[in-house]
Amino acid sequence: METLYSAQASATAGRNGKAATSDGRLSVTLSHPVQPNRPAEGTDPEQLFACGYAACFGGAVEYAAKTLGASLTAPVQVDSRVSLGKMAESGDFMRFTIEVELVVHLHGVDDAQGNQIVERAHQICPYSNATRGNVSVSTSVVATPAAA
Repeated sequence: METLYSAQASATAGRNGKAATSDGRLSVTLSHPVQPNRPAEGTDPEQLFACGYAACFGGAVEYAAKTLGASLTAPVQVDSRVSLGKMAESGDFMRFTIEVELVVHLHGVDDAQGNQIVERAHQICPYSNATRGNVSVSTSVVATPAAA
């Protein structure tokens, strides 16, 4: 792999702690998503993953559209849902997993073009490549063709 960029972060106290990047650009308070009486402030790893995947996939969609010669007429919007779930118990401990849903809004293309762009983006996106075979990821397209 040719490294293009590396991000560094640290988290303290798990899901009820704090996380920050080494350069100070991001610093967040964490709160457990399924904790009773969850505090009103704080985010959780699933929200952070949802934001990161949506942004990364959006960039991959823009790149895929360009390589396919599509002219998008508005910025790409990706809505993501990351769900935390329990898997079957494994011996004396519980295993957890996540699932991802991505809804991609594209303007200036029809459904067929939109699906082609999103399929290519799914092959390009580093988050998609990292999760493939490990995390269930579904994609759908909301295409708005250019006005005639």
